[in-house]
Amino acid sequence: MKRVGLVFILSLMLLNSSLCAIGADEPQYEPLFLINLLSPNTSAARNQWTLLIENQLPKIGIGVEFHESTGWGWFPTGRLWDYPLIDYDYIPTYNEGGYDVVFVGWSWDYDWDPTGLYDIPSLVPNGDNFYQYQNPDYDDKLFRYLSTHNQTLQNEMLYEMQNILYEDLPSITLIYPKSLFGFKEGIVGVNTLLLSTSGFHSEKWDDPADHVIRFAMAADLREWNPFGLESYYDSLWMQSVYGSLFRRNQISREWEAYLATDYEISSDGLNFTVNIDPNAKFSDGSPVLAEDIAYTYELHLTPAVGSSRYSKVNTWFANNNSIQVVDPHTINFNFTALHPFAPDMMSFEIIDKSEIEPLITTYDYSIFIEAPLTGNVQDSLVKSCGPFMLDTFGVVNSTAKMIPNPYWDDNIVSGANQPLLDELYFEFVSGALTAIAGLIAGNIDIVDSQYYLSFEDFDTVGIEARTVIDLAHQEIAINMRHPVIGTGELTPLGTEEAAKNIRKAISHAIPRQIIVDEILDGLGSPGITPMPPVCVGFNDAIQPYEYNLTLARKYMEHADYELIEITTTPTTTTNFTILLIMIVGLTTVTFVRKGKRKR
Repeated sequence: MKRVGLVFILSLMLLNSSLCAIGADEPQYEPLFLINLLSPNTSAARNQWTLLIENQLPKIGIGVEFHESTGWGWFPTGRLWDYPLIDYDYIPTYNEGGYDVVFVGWSWDYDWDPTGLYDIPSLVPNGDNFYQYQNPDYDDKLFRYLSTHNQTLQNEMLYEMQNILYEDLPSITLIYPKSLFGFKEGIVGVNTLLLSTSGFHSEKWDDPADHVIRFAMAADLREWNPFGLESYYDSLWMQSVYGSLFRRNQISREWEAYLATDYEISSDGLNFTVNIDPNAKFSDGSPVLAEDIAYTYELHLTPAVGSSRYSKVNTWFANNNSIQVVDPHTINFNFTALHPFAPDMMSFEIIDKSEIEPLITTYDYSIFIEAPLTGNVQDSLVKSCGPFMLDTFGVVNSTAKMIPNPYWDDNIVSGANQPLLDELYFEFVSGALTAIAGLIAGNIDIVDSQYYLSFEDFDTVGIEARTVIDLAHQEIAINMRHPVIGTGELTPLGTEEAAKNIRKAISHAIPRQIIVDEILDGLGSPGITPMPPVCVGFNDAIQPYEYNLTLARKYMEHADYELIEITTTPTTTTNFTILLIMIVGLTTVTFVRKGKRKR
């Protein structure tokens, strides 16, 4: 057992006084009811906005009885995902061993799949729906969303799901974080969003000045081929070297044919017949064939290869026969169940069977642990059918140099255009200061967002910051079984509608833009729903709940509460006294983390 540390409290003491003064001219009200807050203290920014929001709640008549905060390593999952369900067959309030509200964040993919969070079948302990949110209409839309490959129908369901969550507020979305890249001015063709997830189109990149781009990355290269790929940094060079049947569109982020030309789906949605571009070639001029693709998936399904995607592939494809060669330029994918985002499973990096199969026969699977361009494997595993080919690979200095694949312009999808760059480098540069210095000196053209840069780093002529919204959100999760803010049974009206109005009041009491501007230094945007705006199918017609304490108090009144303004010297503690009380209180709280993954 570990006692809760004081790091969170000390960081809150550093909260900018101007933030504490937000809404200082607004009256406070006698507490209509009390709630308890839970938050992880692993982010300095989150530490600040949790305190900011805590100070806002008394301005709409909501009192905070206690705020428990600690690191993820000791976060009380026993109050959330791992609640024992013994004394209660649901997660009760904080005072009864559960929770009232918790500050938490989630990460997503472009294809937004919230299965497991808000749907009824995923109520704890069966899933991650610790919100205990239950809405059959939402579940129906989610089921229909996941039961079709039609993007138009998917978007329609996504719009309705977002509207439902926006109205019901089991999750009060706070912000969408942003990342920051550094660029030499004049670089064109780079979609920073796709770059941030290593799903980019490097054939569209260019520096018109010299047609060379050097990309500084914050960690070294450690994975030699796509079968062991887990690192974002190694995926950068692999994304340029390896071709795939599908890739995300540069603008819409929807899946599109890349080395494929088109595909047909069976009536049951389980079989995809994909036509391969007959002009697609590897960097030695040999054609990309259906047997190469089938063999690529066979290797992923071979345990001895040690594929990082083995579990994923094994889930959707029963065995090697699930990927069948129809003819040299046609291949069938037979899924075990309907996959709503099937192109994701058909977008793996393609290798040349004619080279790899003989190597495995001779050297077994040891070739998969050899660095590119070395040992027995040499250039076979990095033989390119993407826009670039690997020219040199530095194991010691972690630098991958690429030059254009001379046969890329044969591909239909490329529009018969060669990559615009003559050379492309991905190289490890230790430390943000060194990377920025290289950018200023002209030795580096792009600095990765993983250095966690700030706008202050870009006050030099000739360089610029480019931002991108992350595939993530931060929220206040609501216990929908809480008798006041969840079910509403202990409100004056005793209705779910009253509880919903309270949640709306809380949402209107959150100064999201101030959090973005003052706490995040502009590296974020106000949250709307749990679906980030960079996901496919985001409903941009919905706007964030505005920061409006007058409107928030109106919603409290809609819940039939009478707000009584504190007209005498407040008996509530000052911010500093609250912190001292929290220090004493937090040091007496103990718990054990039970293994829930950090989000």
